[in-house]
Amino acid sequence: MPRFHDWAYMKKREQLDLVWQSVPDDVHSLIAHGPPKGILDVTHDIGTHGLIQVGCTALRRHVDERIRPKLHAFRHLHNERGLSNYGMFTRGATSFINCSCCNLAAKLKNNGVVIEL
Repeated sequence: MPRFHDWAYMKKREQLDLVWQSVPDDVHSLIAHGPPKGILDVTHDIGTHGLIQVGCTALRRHVDERIRPKLHAFRHLHNERGLSNYGMFTRGATSFINCSCCNLAAKLKNNGVVIEL
């Protein structure tokens, strides 16, 4: 996940391309901690309070151009007041699922997603 706020599992954006290069091309299901840029990745900026997309640009490029999985599941971006990141989005042959079950207050709000491949 690209670094933002003071959360876990973060790396500097310039380091992430090397991480995603290690994923083989023939993966059918990709599970990552965080989302690709622009897909179920909206949160409030801690400074401006404006809406920002915080997903990984390098991950999006590798998923779109090289890996092309049937399923890409992730979490890390939780629902916030007025924002819903949870759920499934399909683009092309890839189904993207944000599996975050808890809100920012760590309260269970979503019951998961059942998929069939």
